[in-house]
Amino acid sequence: MANVDGVLFIDANQYVDLYRTHTGKNQLPALKEQQEHIFVTKGVVDEVQRNKVKEAAEFLEREFKKLQAPNLAVPVHLFSTTDDRIQRIRDALKKDHAQIDIVNEQLMELAHDLLDQITRSEDEVSKTLDELFAKAILPTEDELQRARMRKELGNAPGKKTGPLGDQLTWEQLLSRCQGKSKLWIITGDGDYATEYKGKMFLNAMLYQDLARLYQRPPEVFPFNNILDGIKHFAEITKVKADKLPTPEETEQIKKELDSLPPRGWVDTSMDDAYIVSLLTRRRQQMLSPALRAALYSQGDEGWHPG
Repeated sequence: MANVDGVLFIDANQYVDLYRTHTGKNQLPALKEQQEHIFVTKGVVDEVQRNKVKEAAEFLEREFKKLQAPNLAVPVHLFSTTDDRIQRIRDALKKDHAQIDIVNEQLMELAHDLLDQITRSEDEVSKTLDELFAKAILPTEDELQRARMRKELGNAPGKKTGPLGDQLTWEQLLSRCQGKSKLWIITGDGDYATEYKGKMFLNAMLYQDLARLYQRPPEVFPFNNILDGIKHFAEITKVKADKLPTPEETEQIKKELDSLPPRGWVDTSMDDAYIVSLLTRRRQQMLSPALRAALYSQGDEGWHPG
């Protein structure tokens, strides 16, 4: 991995948006190109997994309700480009609107197949994200303790009520920023940043956290969409970014993102049992191979991994 003086963080809501837009797949090449530079936490991965099927289903439902409209756009962005059923559906719509019931059945079959693929992470979006998510970082016990304190104090990000979520991701991000002079945050979450007339402003509490970490005014760049964030990251750090869409395609993607309805989920939390499982996995990762082999060889009465 190239030594880049900066951290690039993309929040879970941005990944989930890939499942709820026509243009979602157009962002995948740019994401894949920056894979080695993107910081991913286990909490972000799990949040995407919890919500992607639901959000994809709601997207499909909204699109299918447009069947009565004269200019229906068949939502092909998530489907395989080799699936000839899409063209048959388009042809049927053009030929005779009396075919609408048949088309509805075909679309429903296609939607069910797609949601099955997303559930198994076999769709194009999930397969690309799985490569990125494979390097997700588990929290340390110190980060968990700091996140609990942040929650008790009611400090951003995240909510004081409910289990840990964004608080833990932020503490992991602060740890990652040590030794790096710049931070890019791509998010649609108001706990991280506020958008005003086309510009994003970091939450003041988070700005102070970074100022204490750096012992100087931090260089932090919040964005509310993946493409603008990656473009700026590449311009400043001089990393390669040849897979970005054209300016025209980028504007089309941003226009669709701006038109999206509010998300149907707000769950950014992890319960106590989940946190215990994270700690268990973290401890297992820290075991030496010899100690791990000794522990595993104790038989039924010995210690076993969770």
